[in-house]
Amino acid sequence: MKNIGKTLLTVAVAVVLVAASYSTYAGNPDRRGQSAASQLLINPWAASNGWGTAGLACIKGLESMYSNVAGMSFVTKTELGYTNTQYCYGTDVTINALGIAQSLGEYKGVLGVSVMMMSFGDIEITTGDQPEGGQGTFSPTLMNLGLSYAKSFSDAIKVGATVRLINEGTSNTNATGFTLDAGIQYITGGQDNFHLAVAIKNIGMPMKYSGDGLDIRGSIENGTFIQTLQNRSAGYEMPANLSLGLSYDFLIGSQSGAEKAENAADATHRITLAGTFISNAYSNDQVIFGMEYSWKEMFQIRGGFTMENGLFSDENTTTLYSGPSAGASILIPMGKSKVAIDYAYRFTNKWKGCHFIGARIAL
Repeated sequence: MKNIGKTLLTVAVAVVLVAASYSTYAGNPDRRGQSAASQLLINPWAASNGWGTAGLACIKGLESMYSNVAGMSFVTKTELGYTNTQYCYGTDVTINALGIAQSLGEYKGVLGVSVMMMSFGDIEITTGDQPEGGQGTFSPTLMNLGLSYAKSFSDAIKVGATVRLINEGTSNTNATGFTLDAGIQYITGGQDNFHLAVAIKNIGMPMKYSGDGLDIRGSIENGTFIQTLQNRSAGYEMPANLSLGLSYDFLIGSQSGAEKAENAADATHRITLAGTFISNAYSNDQVIFGMEYSWKEMFQIRGGFTMENGLFSDENTTTLYSGPSAGASILIPMGKSKVAIDYAYRFTNKWKGCHFIGARIAL
């Protein structure tokens, strides 16, 4: 087991370093924007957005169901969480995420359920005959529901997987699909302070739209009668990606009074440096760097920067985010439980940024 872990460590470090060297020129511009269910690329959780999901290798608890489900194995009892996102503030687009993770008992793993719902407000109905509207409004719905399982195989190796149901539609058009996520975390170091991770996301069959909204009225060739004709939708592939992450904890002081902290939970001060490389099939590859400071695991502040091709292009940018992100968390002990209040802000090239406000309860 130790040899496997060392091999994974060596390979992951090499791949991340090589990927970081060319990632600003990588990605597939010919396929950009052609995937189905692109909302799967949006992280709906507040705390992890504070450093742009840089903490792939060290994420723990409920929020790991998005970026690396292996981190859910750290839940010891029950954890509940909710985040509201004002996405691109000023557009009336909101995202609500709700989840629960429940330990099944020692050595039996952790089971989790999460749901993300995206709302676009009221949109004017327009047609070819009435392009100016005046026919009322409609509101598309985008939703995905995830069922996750994670397990610790040892103190060093954590694994997990998520099956996700995706549904998109309007009143007369709908599409449904399924995806699979999987991830692994490896922990080493004298104070359990070096982490690496590999995660693969959004692996699934193509989605295809159907419904009365795609039908058209017309006549067949050489025909004289007007009929309702079915217009078939093309299939769209899922936005699969592969993520590799590293992080290192600098631990200062010990809450237990020992000469040095045994791990991050025992440290008075923790400074974590993290980096993640994301290879996207249908958008630019990304390199994300972040740092988090924690005082007694009761107050945390974090920041990150996301790099990708076209980031600094004023006219031809193909990314929403402009790079920086920041956030903070306050964790309040309540007996044997703990309540966390999270906030994050991500800067965007257009509109007024994205605001994430959430709360978590660890019982």
